[in-house]
Amino acid sequence: MPIQSILSFDNLLGLSLSCVVSYIVVTAIYRLWFHPLAKFPGPFWARLTTIPAYWHTFQQDRHIWFFHLQEKYGTTFRYAPNGVLFNTPSAYKTIFGPRGNVKKSEYYEFWPRNVKTLNTWNSTNLHTHARKRRVINFAFSEKAIRDAELFVHSNTDRWLELIENRIPSGKEWSDSLNMTDWVNYLVFDILGDLCFGKSFDMKEQGNELQHIPELMVSFLALLHPIACSPLSSLYVWMKPRGLDYLMTVAAPAPVAKWGQFVDKCLRDRTQVQEQQEKAMVPESERRKDFFHWLFKAVDPETGKRGYSIDELFGECELLIIAGSDTTSIIMSAMMFYLVRYPESQAKLTKEILATFKSRDEIKAGEKLHSCKYLHAVISEALRMAPPVSAEPSREVLPGGTQVDGHYLPAGIYASTGLYCLSYRADIYPEPFKFRPERWVVDKNDPTSVESVALAESGFCAFLSGTRGCAGKNLAWLEMKIITAKLLYTFELKADPTNHLGGGDPNGKPGRQVVDQYQTYDLFVSGREGPVVQFKKRVHE
Repeated sequence: MPIQSILSFDNLLGLSLSCVVSYIVVTAIYRLWFHPLAKFPGPFWARLTTIPAYWHTFQQDRHIWFFHLQEKYGTTFRYAPNGVLFNTPSAYKTIFGPRGNVKKSEYYEFWPRNVKTLNTWNSTNLHTHARKRRVINFAFSEKAIRDAELFVHSNTDRWLELIENRIPSGKEWSDSLNMTDWVNYLVFDILGDLCFGKSFDMKEQGNELQHIPELMVSFLALLHPIACSPLSSLYVWMKPRGLDYLMTVAAPAPVAKWGQFVDKCLRDRTQVQEQQEKAMVPESERRKDFFHWLFKAVDPETGKRGYSIDELFGECELLIIAGSDTTSIIMSAMMFYLVRYPESQAKLTKEILATFKSRDEIKAGEKLHSCKYLHAVISEALRMAPPVSAEPSREVLPGGTQVDGHYLPAGIYASTGLYCLSYRADIYPEPFKFRPERWVVDKNDPTSVESVALAESGFCAFLSGTRGCAGKNLAWLEMKIITAKLLYTFELKADPTNHLGGGDPNGKPGRQVVDQYQTYDLFVSGREGPVVQFKKRVHE
């Protein structure tokens, strides 16, 4: 090789390395001292790169990392070069309220399996979301929820019967049951009835679909870290440029099997609906599930059909994931705390037995609404185990926004760490203790009005504003009915030999509180346990 060529190559290599080093140095200087977020405190490496945030996402403890940063830097801190958290009630209301001037971040663009299956959750375009939200409100109207209650009761009653069958003959207490599994089976069966026209019957012994909840967890555990990775922008850019097709052909097993499951459910239910349409079955004789309402829904502004079949896939998939996780996470957490705080279980049981004379009386209405302590128990479980524990990411729109007195320009990621806000000691004294009383006004304590109002100001489990949970009212009804019927029927206690679900004194920082229900960040909260035993309640 000629000497001139070698010198030219060495010069080119040296120039390239110099450019790379210069770019890194200039970027570091800009991010540390001149970036719009440079004034906010935060870890050195997190201010330089997204790798620390990604690492904790990969470890499924992103929410715990945020909490530790809050303990060190205060309620407002920078967790990534372009990301800042404001963990205050006022900031939460601004960011997720009508004055936020934000949209969902690029993270959400990762999730649709193709451009046709956008749903209400992953739509980042404000106009697209507004249309979808108008339509999905049909499924959560007051009339639709009244129709849905029937399916909650039928599945819950059968579930309670199956739990009773697990009490061995001649014994008082049942076998030990992992309530993550049992609650998952119940909630999925309810959603099967609500979304696809029939219960999946997962709660029945030996049912071949019992692996589906775990499959959904595997699906989320695989994709969530990718969506949060430093390469997520490249992934989103590639999706409409061939990656969607590639993923359809060569998707990892959890992704492919989950898609096949939802596809089959949707095909079967669509066929039934179309047959009823052709046969002109009277409206009064049709099954009034969510699919019925979504299939027939019309956009009230345009008068056109609300959803295409592809959009129905996206919405039904959303209803399964969001509907199952919100309810099952809280139900599992609630049972974890009720068996570890017997005084709370006794107080709740007393309220339920005093309100209802039979289990059949437990239904939507004034009596159920009057159960203030039941509402408080669920609220406390929602606080201690928020269904989404880290930060629902939001991107500031052109024109910028003001949050807690700070101006943020367009393009900045701003949000609230929901776990962080839920465990602030100045809002929730003794935040790691299960105290439903913090949600109830005590007539003998004039200061309790103020403390309850403060607690409610930080309540963020269902988000708020136009991006708040569309199914919130149904979730509340479902959790109240299941909990009231469960405690009307059984006494509960923890398996004394199995502490699944709690922290470990020798575990990682943030996971050492034995009586705290442990959750794992998969966007929604992953969990295990608790292991519970049941005794049939004797009514006088």
